Amino acid sequence: MRSKTARAMNVAATQHGVVSLTNLQDAGFSADQIARLVSTATIRRVVDGAYRFASHPETELGRCSAVCLSRPGLTIAGPTAARLWGFRRVGKDQSIHIICRPKAQPGRAPWLVPYRTARLDDGDVVGRADGIRVTTPARTVIDMTRFASDIAIISMIEQGLDKHWFRESDLQETAAAIATPGRPFAKRFLTLLSNRIGGGAAGSDWESIVGGALGARVTVGLVRQHALSVGGYGNLRFDLAIPNIKWALEIDVHPSHYTREGAAKDKFRDRCCAEVGWLVQRVGEPDLQHRFEATMDSLERQIRKRRATLTSPHPVQHPDVA
Repeated sequence: MRSKTARAMNVAATQHGVVSLTNLQDAGFSADQIARLVSTATIRRVVDGAYRFASHPETELGRCSAVCLSRPGLTIAGPTAARLWGFRRVGKDQSIHIICRPKAQPGRAPWLVPYRTARLDDGDVVGRADGIRVTTPARTVIDMTRFASDIAIISMIEQGLDKHWFRESDLQETAAAIATPGRPFAKRFLTLLSNRIGGGAAGSDWESIVGGALGARVTVGLVRQHALSVGGYGNLRFDLAIPNIKWALEIDVHPSHYTREGAAKDKFRDRCCAEVGWLVQRVGEPDLQHRFEATMDSLERQIRKRRATLTSPHPVQHPDVA
């Protein structure tokens, strides 16, 4: 019995403390012996067909492992999958969200939330070494459209692109494949994706939010991560830019911008950009946290002024661009 327990615990150690009924049987346990393990609280039922060794704490990963090990056809999805991948703007709802086939029986647990669909290709699923099956980052962010706001989805798209979890074409193909009349969330996702600002991916949540807000106000020419080579400074990238009017915005939320050395470096960078005709503006976290709409309105006015100045038949250089 002791050697059987050791074998089962070795397996459980790779599965967040969880073993399936099959794992226990493979370790040599009979039905009576498994019942004894349960009665002595050596193992505890997580869902039908999967158990957690009492020596391991109950965790979200353990529940995910138990669900997938007990029923191989189930896949972790939605907010749970988003947390597993590390997407931002995902709350903790204490539930395990899964995708299963229309007639599947996913098991019984108050924390288990099934979403039934026949549209889940093998290419939309990743099998992990710990026994967890989870939707790919691309399928996950598309499914999250059922749970999250437009701002959150846009931020997740930018995060995934920035981390190279997927390409924009991956998102387009995956969403288009499931965008049937019965899945309006997929069409909503495609609309959000089609409205994405051009250029590289946003490097932070605030960059994503500001880009979306400015893009709704300034509908022409705004791009992300615009690359520029500036004499006296070198190669750089602007968080947001409108290249045809040489206007750029830096979103200074990283603590390094508030150090003496960081502030001096930013000023030098902006002076070098001004020498080649670029107007660089900066917004910090206080502006974004406490006066967001007013800040966006101010930036919109500055962009309009910049455009008017540069397109005037008799342009007069504004002090801002000196």
